[in-house]
Amino acid sequence: MRRIIWLTLVFGLCFWAFRTSQAVTPALTDTYGFASFWQTNGGELIFGQPITDPLEQDELVVQYFENARFEYDPQTDSVGLGLVGRERTEWRDFGPQPRLAAASLRPEGANYDLTGSFRTFWETNGGVAIFGLPISPAQFEARPTGRFKVQYFERALMIEHPLLAGTPEEIELAPLGQEVAAASGLVEGMSYEQPYLFEFDPVAPAPVQTAAPQPVAEPTQVPPTAAPAQPTSQPVPTATPKPANPNVGKRIEVDISKQWLYAYENGTVVFDAPVATGKDGFNTPTGSYEIYAKVPLQTMRGSLGGETWVVPNVPHAMYFNGSVALHGTYWHNLFGSGTRISHGCVNLPLDAAAWLYNWAGVGTTVQVYY
Repeated sequence: MRRIIWLTLVFGLCFWAFRTSQAVTPALTDTYGFASFWQTNGGELIFGQPITDPLEQDELVVQYFENARFEYDPQTDSVGLGLVGRERTEWRDFGPQPRLAAASLRPEGANYDLTGSFRTFWETNGGVAIFGLPISPAQFEARPTGRFKVQYFERALMIEHPLLAGTPEEIELAPLGQEVAAASGLVEGMSYEQPYLFEFDPVAPAPVQTAAPQPVAEPTQVPPTAAPAQPTSQPVPTATPKPANPNVGKRIEVDISKQWLYAYENGTVVFDAPVATGKDGFNTPTGSYEIYAKVPLQTMRGSLGGETWVVPNVPHAMYFNGSVALHGTYWHNLFGSGTRISHGCVNLPLDAAAWLYNWAGVGTTVQVYY
């Protein structure tokens, strides 16, 4: 009996030790200087908690945190931060910097400006040394918890919460360390290679109603009188030439096979971007069309093939064939991947849609082909 009790206790202790070892969170130690770096440069507010133990990667010793990746270089005996922001956005082209107010700041070596709460947070929490340079403009983007104004940096992604203005929570740092580690298979969880698969396409905008023209009374006919003689030296006025059509020479091509869009001006490609077109059963129609309506921001809704959708704040819609449009898309990131998932529209990254919307006017040719 004693032997049975003893074996039961031993088994129970071993099982408890096993379960406890499985629940232990990764350690934050100073073996490579990570703990000191974490404490000195903002701790949990900036980096979050560790999500892996130190491991070897590309001749460095690295440790992933929720918002960052710490890197120890044995050759220089120094700790730095990985470029998780660049890795997170290596497939994206954010386009040109929009014009900002005079209060904006462009750090040396950057192509994008800082302003408002992003600038304040960047300047007061380490600047280039911690976050790196801005690599995108401030723009709206979908995150798992909603649509927010964000700005990408070489080592971080800042998310603005305007309802919390003036509090420490106004700027949130996205878990890029978690996303990059998940994409590498180091931890479980949502990675940026697992997009948010929500697809909504619009119905065509209602035509603008204009008032019916009112009949105008015919003027009373007055017998013509002889015009006064003009001096022969008076130059004859010429007709004022019509202003040039700003869309002449512009066309947009959508290559469904490549899932890519090209913008041409006078035969030269001036812009290109990845797209996602219609899935099977909702194929994007091929042919040559013209943009007939532009809507800067709208709620899109429709019902087709047993599917119904409603989505607010879809930006930069350019309709070219009934309810089929080019438009900005914030609910997935499958652009250029070969995956066709729309209900017929041409989905564009937000920055690409904004550029195209400003460049192409009503009447611009749109050619869609395989």
